Amino acid sequence: MFILKKIATQICLGSTLMMTLPYTYSYAAEAVRPQVTNYVVKNINIAELPVKTIVPITASTAAQALAQAQVIADNPDADLAEFRVDLLAFAADSKKVIALGKQLNQILKHKPLIATIRTHNEGGKLTVTDQEYEKIYREYLKQPFMQLLDIEMFRDQGSVERLTKLAHDKNVLVIMSNHDFKQTPDEQEIVNRLLKQDQLGADILKIAVMPQSKQDVFSLMNATLKVSEQSKKPLLTMSMGRLGTISRIATANMGGNLSFGMIGEASAPGQIDVTQLKQFLNTVQPTP
Repeated sequence: MFILKKIATQICLGSTLMMTLPYTYSYAAEAVRPQVTNYVVKNINIAELPVKTIVPITASTAAQALAQAQVIADNPDADLAEFRVDLLAFAADSKKVIALGKQLNQILKHKPLIATIRTHNEGGKLTVTDQEYEKIYREYLKQPFMQLLDIEMFRDQGSVERLTKLAHDKNVLVIMSNHDFKQTPDEQEIVNRLLKQDQLGADILKIAVMPQSKQDVFSLMNATLKVSEQSKKPLLTMSMGRLGTISRIATANMGGNLSFGMIGEASAPGQIDVTQLKQFLNTVQPTP
């Protein structure tokens, strides 16, 4: 049995939310065996507290992307940057993307860079086949400009496995991800998806879901805690929208390791300013 009431009070969710909270779990008989690896990227240990903040680069042009990268580099509250390739006007031009990615990496200096193609299937801007998706990422990985690569778990499983292996061969960490902008799956389904990512070889397990109720927010938070007790891999989980904003802060107490903030334009609903996010995280997270 696990009781979340204490932590719910700590993060000021209010009595209404606490009344909806489920207090018990029934754990699956078999758990994924935890795998230990090196999560130090550019001298930042992603797997350890404090929770690390990620700020997205949401530009449509190269000039905008370079300017945003400089702002992230100069902001002490931003720990990592995510390069949202799909938002570029030239997202389908791998040569231009790679050239820009190298420039971004240089600007960010000691801050790790995540390369992400968020496809239309998962709320992004780029529509590609599984074969095209794999081909593009293979081009990126010939001479990686990123330290972390976001791979969507629901692409062709063969492609996912091959890209994950190739990334590891190139010393690039894999964030395996799933996004649902319409609803929140039930708690056990969220757990199952995250543990499936673990089984597929992901280094960081990610899911983002859209809540339709307060209970949905707790389902995401509870699932995060449950997975954190079955896998030692870093977790990046969030309930989106204003209703789910608290999950971006509460991740510090639920076993999460990373949280998205923003400087200027958000890349997903519910993101808050990274400086505010860092302050909230520092207030609520346990002492390492």
